This record gives sequence, C-alpha cells and structure tokens, in this order.
Amino acid sequence: MCDQTAVGDEHVPPRCLFPKAKDLPNGVDLRKDLITVLSCADHNSEKSREDQYFLNVITSCESINEVGREHYRRQIRRQNERNPSIIARFADRTVEIDDRIAHKIEIDRLDSFVEHLAYALYFAHFGNRWHGDLEWVPEFLSRIADPTPEAEHARLAVIEKSNLEFRDVPYHGANPQVFAYQVLGTKEQCKMRLHFYEGCKILLIFSES
Repeated sequence: MCDQTAVGDEHVPPRCLFPKAKDLPNGVDLRKDLITVLSCADHNSEKSREDQYFLNVITSCESINEVGREHYRRQIRRQNERNPSIIARFADRTVEIDDRIAHKIEIDRLDSFVEHLAYALYFAHFGNRWHGDLEWVPEFLSRIADPTPEAEHARLAVIEKSNLEFRDVPYHGANPQVFAYQVLGTKEQCKMRLHFYEGCKILLIFSES
C-alpha cells in the first residue's frame, strides 16, 4: 500500500496462513477466493519474513481451532526445521506467567505487521486508502504483552465490549476456519474485528485524525 508501481497481488492476510490442499483431507479447500490487493515488488519481497513470524505467533495461541493446530504441526514445523533460527529466537524469549511457559512477543514487529495488514484490508473492503488514525488491540496476547493485572483487566474489558458490539455483525471471508473479519461502521470511521483460526482475534479501530 504505497505509491510505487504495482507489479502483483498481495494476499490479505498472507497466504501462508491458509493450509495447502496436500495438508488437508481430500476435497477440502481452504484457499478459495483469497483476498488480494495490488502490491509493489519491494513490499511483496520484504513481507515474507514478517508473514512467517506472524504465522508462528498466531499458531502458538491456545485459543485457535484444530485447523490452526494441524497447520502448525505440519507446515510450521517443516519450515522451522529448515530454519532453526526461528525456533531459537522464540526459545530465547520464553517467559513464565501464572506457572505456565509462554513466549514474549516482539511487539514492535507485530505492530508493524498488523498496521500493514490493517491498511491493506481496509483498501480491499472499501476500495480506497485509509488516511486517518489507526489503533489496534491484540485480544489474544493476554498477559504476555503486559503482565500487570491492570493491563489484563483492560484487555478483558475490550473483549467483553467487542463481543457485544459485533454479536450480530456479519462475517466476511470465504475460509472462516482460517480467517474471517467483521466491519462495524462506515468507511469514514469504523472498527474491524479479525478472526484467525476462529479463536484468535485482533480489533482494528479506524478513526478520523
């Protein structure tokens, strides 16, 4: 989503999140009608590493469905075996919270990824670029991002409010077992709730500057 000449399509979210047919039961297709936007060569080539990082983050969440877990067991492990540095980097950021082992997220890296995803999805949905303010809430991060009780209380409050606001809002996306999203509002000001593997959610807030 820049001013450079577009040379191809970029999948929104990245295609690597969607399992290949060879990893699914016969006849199951979770790559149908994927959302795309035009992209320049630089952005497409630069995004692959960040796409892989996001995939590792999302598939590490406890709340994802069996499609996500199986995707991790197959494709993610294969890729990590080819590039052990991915596992090593995750292992270096292991933390213990509430007597459980977790991985501390590289929040700046995740922030950059989600911002790019948000602008691209907004363009795909409304057909024009967003030039206002953007905030996002990682509903799935729990106390890994901020271990304070206050932060956890605020996160749970956002989830409760989102559950009410989006309760009757329709879903978009042809492969909801992998990705779906909801839109509340208009192109002038709206919220989007993204659902990855049904249980992992991110709230996007688009507001005027």
